[in-house]
Amino acid sequence: MPNRWEPSAMLDRALARVNGWALDAVQPQWVDYVVSNTMTDFNRWFNGFLWTYELKALVERVIDEASGVKTFVLRPNQHWRGFKPGQHIEVFLPVGDETVRRYYSLSALPKGRFSITVKQAEQGQASRWMYQALRAGMNLKIGHPQGRFCHQGQAKVLFLCAGSGITPCHSIVSALLTQPESERPDIQVMAQFRQAREVIFSETLQQWAQDGLKVTTALSGLAAEQVCLPNLAPRLDAAQLQQHCPDLLDRDIYLCGPTGFMAQMIEHLRGLNVDLGRVHTERFVVAEPPASSGAVFETAGAEVFFQHLNARITLTESDQGKTLLQLGLDHGVLLESGCCQGMCGTCKLTVHEGQVSGNSLGKAVYLCTAYPASRNLVLDA
Repeated sequence: MPNRWEPSAMLDRALARVNGWALDAVQPQWVDYVVSNTMTDFNRWFNGFLWTYELKALVERVIDEASGVKTFVLRPNQHWRGFKPGQHIEVFLPVGDETVRRYYSLSALPKGRFSITVKQAEQGQASRWMYQALRAGMNLKIGHPQGRFCHQGQAKVLFLCAGSGITPCHSIVSALLTQPESERPDIQVMAQFRQAREVIFSETLQQWAQDGLKVTTALSGLAAEQVCLPNLAPRLDAAQLQQHCPDLLDRDIYLCGPTGFMAQMIEHLRGLNVDLGRVHTERFVVAEPPASSGAVFETAGAEVFFQHLNARITLTESDQGKTLLQLGLDHGVLLESGCCQGMCGTCKLTVHEGQVSGNSLGKAVYLCTAYPASRNLVLDA
């Protein structure tokens, strides 16, 4: 029986070659000039990758990265303006009759390409569709890069990650290693996976170690007595953190991974007296609503100071039950926001004084899904 989608796939691949050639041979601003002056309904229907006002990305390659993990190499169209290592994009996936939105970190590639690395979730609607349907030649609508999970110039850093949380860390470290050795920071990487066959970017981690970078790969399914190499560790805990990173207190920490992993690491770091203000986090899961504590915080008269904007607001009775993001916006404070589901981190700030409830991790607070919980609250970027 013939493959029903083969003609469509052939057309996709043919158009992909033409579109890739156009973007490689012509400056994006000239591509934009040409297509904007030749925009017709037919052009938009026939080749909606270039003849469009939307930012889109063409799938050029699909790579099996590890067990249950694929990397998609993408070529953005002329509306792309680049990104900072550690940032992420919103991807719009046509799953069935609906459009599903997900956020993925970016890894830079030569010639204007980038990649996203996706781990298939057992019940993941989006990742399952990407594994089964997304192929080379297809294109996707994407959002512009966002997020603040980027290196901020610290001299000593530890990248602490698990699973697909290694993706933004991989992007940042790769960029830092392109700097002259005298200018790059002191970098250490600790990455945890369940077993050896699930290690993402395994060849890169090995290469980094061979090049002199201190890299520790932790396998949560490995017993301590099975550790046979100096750069191998069992499940990470406070003892492992101290053993493999004895100067932990001197480093800024970039933390990314599954929710449970990050929560555990925050507790271990707190127990080791790490300044949580130096722990920078990233997450890509919808925040769960806060559990009821039985006591409702009375907002009337409480103050919130957005230190990075030098904006102080005094809350009223009508502010009861509003998120920090909504409070700021309602009082005229121009706050950045993205998904408004506690995932993308665009609205994320750091608690300097006071307390919050809801979506927070260490000192990091996601304004769109968090609430004030003290009479005086100071937040900063």
